[in-house]
Amino acid sequence: MATSNISEARIASMALSNIGHSGVESLTGTEAGAKECDLWYDFSRKQALAVNDWNFARRRLTLATHSDDPPAGVWAYRYQYPSDCIALRKIQNPAGEAADAISFEIELSDDQSTKSILTDLDDAVGVYTMNLTEVTLFSEFFVQLLSFALAAQVAYPLTGKQEVRTAMIETFRNMSLVAPAVNANEQVGSKPRDAEWIRER
Repeated sequence: MATSNISEARIASMALSNIGHSGVESLTGTEAGAKECDLWYDFSRKQALAVNDWNFARRRLTLATHSDDPPAGVWAYRYQYPSDCIALRKIQNPAGEAADAISFEIELSDDQSTKSILTDLDDAVGVYTMNLTEVTLFSEFFVQLLSFALAAQVAYPLTGKQEVRTAMIETFRNMSLVAPAVNANEQVGSKPRDAEWIRER
């Protein structure tokens, strides 16, 4: 469910509340809490997005061919890594969701300036978590998870207590473990396939 009444400042205030600190009206404020949250908000948002294949931030995109050739004898195709990609989750199998996973690998381009995607599938479609910044599209669980990710980063500078930072990190980790189950409440997956050795009997 989308959270229409949320904002970056409100998420920051939730993070600050997690560590017993007063909230902020804006991330551009001059108070210490605002400065620390402004410093760490974007990093924490990307960190929270990366821990799970969130349905609200999932995108499918036909990948653009990379100008570099793929490694000879290893992979057949090299594609550009999408500029808005936080984490590539899979290459879509043209045979459907129930088909076997398509193998892929992430590797630097030849000039080491960008990441690229290597696979054996032509006209590949990537399924990935995008670098979503629109907070009203975040789920309520994600907002809470992000608040603890941010709290973990600002806890020590604002409280001077390592035990508070450790508690925030542990909460973030524990919430990350249950994220797939929470996220799955808004989707119905296909029936799992039998193992290959069973299908070949």
